[in-house]
Amino acid sequence: MELGRGILSFLSNKRRKEREKLFLKNGSVLLEALIVSCNGRCDIPIRNFSAKELIKATKNFEERLFCYSGYKGYFEGRPIMTRYFGPFYDYTREYYYCINDIVYTSQMSHHKNVLKLLGCCLEFKVPALVYEYAGNYCLSNLLHDKSQNDISLSWKSRLRISKDIANTVVYLHSAFSTPIIYNNLAPCNVIIDQSGVAKLFDFSLSMPLPPGESQVKVDCVCGKNSILAPEYVMHGILTEKCDVYSFGFLLLQLVTGQKNTYSLDYEEIPVRPSDYVKERQLNEVVDPRILAEGGGIEQVQQLQDFVALASRCIQKKPEDRLEMIDVAKELRRIERYVHTTN
Repeated sequence: MELGRGILSFLSNKRRKEREKLFLKNGSVLLEALIVSCNGRCDIPIRNFSAKELIKATKNFEERLFCYSGYKGYFEGRPIMTRYFGPFYDYTREYYYCINDIVYTSQMSHHKNVLKLLGCCLEFKVPALVYEYAGNYCLSNLLHDKSQNDISLSWKSRLRISKDIANTVVYLHSAFSTPIIYNNLAPCNVIIDQSGVAKLFDFSLSMPLPPGESQVKVDCVCGKNSILAPEYVMHGILTEKCDVYSFGFLLLQLVTGQKNTYSLDYEEIPVRPSDYVKERQLNEVVDPRILAEGGGIEQVQQLQDFVALASRCIQKKPEDRLEMIDVAKELRRIERYVHTTN
């Protein structure tokens, strides 16, 4: 019995020392990254959660959520979402992504359309992130799983989601000393809360442009090829127009309700969206759930303009695409169309 207690005490002390080492190492890396990102200043309040607190809050990461590393828990009486990367994840890859995620999410947490980061835990091999809990609905599931009817995806709500995410990306491009490219725009990275409000999360692939530069060249291209701009996939060139391109495919998924609406051959940009607009064959591209609403001529015009906007975002040449701020303005115009015609 005494031997058993001694072994448990030894293991407990060993685990505590390991966590202390990880805290110091991860804290140093994170602090350095925050200082670099914030131009030498680091006054962003980030709460540090202990591993013991998170394990207790999540019941040892018991309840899995929609995202591949998300777990629900309760801390001090409030629900939380934790992104925890267990021992089976690729450490070298996830570590960099996680630090990057904390750096940029912490700077965006005040935005109403970004999932609020409450803090992080530095005592795991890969730090864990702790967010506010906004429900277990990601846009991808709501669009593609027709059995999920708890949250309405009416045409009006899809317009609002697209407008809010566009405004969030505009903020990333314009509110900092240098534009930040989100670089991961996909429905799986948008949470819809119980009030239907869109919350962007997962800034792990975000990257700032160098001061005074309009592009950055990267050695490793990350993300889903089906939504990535051709110049990024083929040459590793990342610009604000790359976000515009990916946002165009987000618009297409919103209006069609389909995954990977178009398989992309980088030698031939899809032209079908504009063809549908010209020929007014909306019934062949629009999600039947939208058509079932029977919104009348005003909704038809909105849908035509929406698909046309998506087409202008996914042009092969960056110079042929709109600026993100112009995309946001056009979405506001489309949203107001019904009101101005009545």
